[in-house]
Parts: sequence; C-alpha cells; structure tokens
Amino acid sequence: MALGTGTSFDNLFDLIERDLAEIEIIETNAKDKCIIWDLADSDIAYNSFLIARNSRSRTICDISFHKSSQTEKYLPRLAFKRIANDGNIQSTKSRDKVTIKFDESEDAIRFWQFIGFLYNYKDLVDVEEFEKSFQVVSKEDYILKFTDKNELEKIQDLKELIGISDLNYNQLKTLTFENRKRNLKAFYYLLKNIRESQKHYREKFDIQPGEEHIWHHFLQNNDWILGLNADLRFISDFLDEQKVGIENSEGRESPKVDLFGISEFTTLIELKHTSANIFKTTKSKGRANTWDFTTDFIEGISQCLGQKNELEKSFETKVFLDSENKRIPKDGIDTIDPKALLLIGNKKREFPINELDNTNILKNKTLERFRRNNRNIDVLTFDELFERAYQIVFSRKLDKNWYWQEENEIFREENDA
Repeated sequence: MALGTGTSFDNLFDLIERDLAEIEIIETNAKDKCIIWDLADSDIAYNSFLIARNSRSRTICDISFHKSSQTEKYLPRLAFKRIANDGNIQSTKSRDKVTIKFDESEDAIRFWQFIGFLYNYKDLVDVEEFEKSFQVVSKEDYILKFTDKNELEKIQDLKELIGISDLNYNQLKTLTFENRKRNLKAFYYLLKNIRESQKHYREKFDIQPGEEHIWHHFLQNNDWILGLNADLRFISDFLDEQKVGIENSEGRESPKVDLFGISEFTTLIELKHTSANIFKTTKSKGRANTWDFTTDFIEGISQCLGQKNELEKSFETKVFLDSENKRIPKDGIDTIDPKALLLIGNKKREFPINELDNTNILKNKTLERFRRNNRNIDVLTFDELFERAYQIVFSRKLDKNWYWQEENEIFREENDA
C-alpha cells in the first residue's frame, strides 16, 4: 500500500462504537512489517484499541507486530493499560502484577472479538506463538485457547465457555455471527470481484495465478461454508489436494481432487471458478427446449466421475496425509459410491432470470433437469453456495435479486431495518 503524505499511524480504534470489519491487517510491500489499516481512509492506521470504558477510566490494548525469523510471520505484542479519564495511566504500589479485569460481559465479548480479528489473519500473524506467551485473566479466572481447530472442536470450546463464564447463548451467538459475517463479506467480494478483490486476495496470501487457487485457499480456510451448506453429510475435516487413485510405476495416473472430505463416508469436491460458463453462448440447431453445456462443465463432470471410480479402487490400500504430513486414521471411515460435488460458475452472472429472459430461463431449466436426473455428481454454483452460507449466518433468505442490490442492503441487520 502506498503511503500518503498525511498518513497517521498513532491512532486508537474504538471497539465500543465501531466494527472490526472496518479495518484490516496488511503486510507492507517491503515485507518487513504489517499494519492495521482503516478500510475507509487509507491514510489512517491503528496501534491501539479501546476495549472497555466506565465513568472513571478506559482499558486500552496497544499492539505492535514483530517479524519472526523462524516462521516469517508477525508476532503480535499486546500491552494492556488502564487510563484514567484525565489521561493519566493508573498504577499500583503493590509488587504483584496489575490485573485488568473484564467485569462486564460486553467487555469480554469485545476482547474475544479482537482476538478473533487476529485469528482471521493466521496466515500473516503468528497466533501460535501468541498463544504460548499470552494469557488473559477475567473475573471467572479462566484461560481459553482458541486455536486453529475444525468446526466440531470450536463448538466444544464454546460449550466450555458457556460453562465457565456468565456469557449467555445470545452473546456467544453474537461472537460467531460477527466472525462469519466477515467471512461472508469476503465471499461476496470475491464472488463479484469488487474493487479487484481477487487480485488483492492473491497478493495478500501469495497465491499462485488462477482463480481456482483463490477459491481453493478461501474455502479451505473457511471450511464451514462447504461443510454446513453444500447438502453434504457432516464433514469433520477437509484434506487439501489428495491423490485418490493408484499410481503407476512412474508415480503418475492418479487423479488429484481439490478437497477431500472425511466423515463416516468420503466426499470428493472439485473446484472450478466463478467465471467458468456452464452453457455455450449459442444453441445447436434442432435441439428444442434445451441448451448445450460447455467443455469446462463436461470436463468437470468427467473429472468427478473419474475421481469417484479411482477412489473406490484405491481406498483400502491408500494412505492419506494431512497438511502436516501425518497419516489420517481410516478407522470408521468408508468409501461407498463416494459423494462428489462440482462447484462451478455463477448463475446470476451467466444466465440471470430476474428479467424473465426466455434464453436464460431455458438454460436454468436445462441445468436443473441435469441435476435432478444425475445420481452421481452434485453440481452447485458459487452464487448458490453464497446464498446458503448467507442463510446460515443471517437466518433469513436473500431476495431473488440480491446480486444487483447494494452491499449495505444485503448485509443489513434486523435492527437496521
């Protein structure tokens, strides 16, 4: 990010009045530091956060980032201080360490929202080292480590939090809602490529060229979107880019699936991109009430069928490894006519039916006929996946014309109506 002449770095972000969705952490072009920037004003950066306030004082957290020579990530260093309303830092004469409590539930929620904000940038921020070196003491005297866990483990942590704190269900739901709303907005921006979001995402996470790689990274790091919304059995874990067939003597001829879902039974997920068309632009002559599929679509279906066949032949002897190169135990996991999902294209972009265009309606019907008569492969478009994720987060359906609505209308909360 280019710095303006009026750039200011020494600023306080008010967590009481503002939303963490208004800021982001970005690594400098020199890759020597990362900075918390204001999304609305590129000349403003923040180095401290207001977490709590009462009639006498404010609780502030100062933050700085220091690059690790071992992980190449940035270790966050936090300093909490209580400042009187007259500006003086409060101190104690005791030899004991000063304890800053979050006595109110709202203060505790804001703190964990702040921690969740750092976890959203785990590819950039060294949260693992942060967990080893930082502990928080609240009025309940609990210590909660919220690590990079799968969906089921996160649910278990939330259950524990309910048992040891005075946070009720609605307050915990608020924490989950805010985090998933942020992820959902990122999904929306990538889907419509607003302000070249895909380019920004690729540069931010150093992703190789190709839109498929962007979606691969995003869905791998937000596995709840697929795990809860793709008409799949509950998936406990996703493995990244697994070879599912039997290799020949040269180590070839084994198809690779983008995401491999593990639960009681296996699931194969093949990712294409939002700009891939499902239908050809012109219809073949002599074919009434139907439309021709593109080569991208047919090849995607063929890939899924081939992966299913190869997995069934290789599963008993196949060794699957996770991202840390550790073997995945296959006890209790079977492969029987494995479920497969092809995620491709964008119906709203390619053949919108909001204006009742006859050609688009015909394409929509053709795709639906294919899906209803196809037993082996589920086909889902990215805009359909977004609609399902949206309903999970906001507990309401999107309007049929949401793709053409303003962003603030789509992401409005009920109390804003």
